[in-house]
Amino acid sequence: METARTAATPKETIERILTLARRQLGMDVAFVAAIENGLEKIRATEGDAESFGLDGGISIPLEESYSNLMVKGQLANVVPDTKADELVKDLAVTTSADIGSYVGVPVHLWDGRLFGTLCCLSHAAEPSLDERDARFMQVLAAVIGDQVEYQTLQDERKNMLSDRVQGALSRGVDMVFQPVYDLEQGDVFAYEALARFPVEPYRPPSDWFADAAEVGLGVELELAAIDSALVKVEELPEGVRLALNVSPLTALSPHFFNLLAPRANRVIIEVTEHERVEDYDALNEALTPLRRLGAWVAIDDVGAGFASLSHILRLAPDIVKLDLSLTRGIAGDPARDALASSLVDFASGIDATIGAEGIETQSELDRLRVLKVRYGQGFHLGVPAALEVPQEHDDDPWAGEDVA
Repeated sequence: METARTAATPKETIERILTLARRQLGMDVAFVAAIENGLEKIRATEGDAESFGLDGGISIPLEESYSNLMVKGQLANVVPDTKADELVKDLAVTTSADIGSYVGVPVHLWDGRLFGTLCCLSHAAEPSLDERDARFMQVLAAVIGDQVEYQTLQDERKNMLSDRVQGALSRGVDMVFQPVYDLEQGDVFAYEALARFPVEPYRPPSDWFADAAEVGLGVELELAAIDSALVKVEELPEGVRLALNVSPLTALSPHFFNLLAPRANRVIIEVTEHERVEDYDALNEALTPLRRLGAWVAIDDVGAGFASLSHILRLAPDIVKLDLSLTRGIAGDPARDALASSLVDFASGIDATIGAEGIETQSELDRLRVLKVRYGQGFHLGVPAALEVPQEHDDDPWAGEDVA
C-alpha cells in the first residue's frame, strides 16, 4: 500500500537544494548564509563543511568573506581558481580555509531585500566552472529565497499562536459540563468537562488545542483544562463521575497522574481518537495506576479519527463512545444502525459498555435505547453549561419508544 507523503519543510527543501548544488557542480561543500549586522551567518551546509571551518553554524565577519565582495559586484559569481584571482588570492580566508574554487550568488526575498548567499566551495581549483553554473545557482537561490520567506511567515505565525495560547494559560481555561445519561435508568451518570475560550474572535476549542500542540504547548493547555475541571469534582452528586478528555501524549505526562490520582475514583479518562497512539505499552503503563485507583477509561470518538477495533482491544476500555458521526441520523440510516449494533455487541464481548454522543433528536435517543446503548449525551439531553443539578425537561426525553 502506498503511504501518504508529508510536504517537505523549508529546512528539508533547502537541504535538498544544497545537495543538488554541490553534486551538480562537483564541489566539496554547499552552504546558505544569512547576512546580518555585518556578519555572514552560516544557516545550512551540505558536504565537507568541517574542513572549511564552516560547521557548527558559525558567523564570519562580512569583510573577511567572499560574499562581501560578491554581493557588491566586485567579485565574479564563479572563481574557478582562487589562487589566480587577484581579489581573493591574498584574503586570509583563502589560505586558512584552503579554498581552491568558489561559486556564489545572492539570495533575495520576494521584495528584493538581500537575505544572504548560496555558495559552493572546493579545496581544488575547478577549471570547468563557468557562467552556466552561476545561472544554475541563481535558479536555486530563487527557490531558497521563497523557502526562507515561507519559513519566516511560519515562524511569525507560531509566535502569534504561542502568544495566544500563553494568554489563555495566564487567564485560565473556562470549563462547561455536559450531562451524560444512563439511558436505562434515566439519570445522570457523569458530566463531561469541555473547555471554552471566550476570546474574540471566537474559535472552536479544537482549534485552540491544535494550535497549542503546534507550538509545543498542547500538553500544558490540556493539563490546565483538566485542572480547572477537577476543581468541580466535589460539587458532583455522589456516584456521578467527571469525564475528562485527554490526548495520548498528555496521558503520558507525570503531571497528569499527579492531578488525577487524588480523585481517580471519580473520573473517566476519555482518550481521544483523533491522535494516533505511538506506543500502546507506554500509554497502558501510564493509565494502569490510575485505573487501580478507581479511574475508568473510555475511548472517545469511536468511528472517527484513528478509531479501530485493534485500538479498542489494545486499550481495553471500560466505555466505548460512538462518535456523533454515527449517532447523527441513526434512526433513518440502516448502515449507521448496523454499525452501532455491531459495536454494541463487540463492546459487550470485551466487557466494556457502549455510550453515544451527539444525540440531538428523540428518534436518535429512541433508536439508541433499542440498540442497548447504555450511556448517552447530546443537545437533546443537555447542553454544555456551568455545573448544576439537572432540571426537569419540559418534554420528557424518556417518554419515547418503549424499550422494556
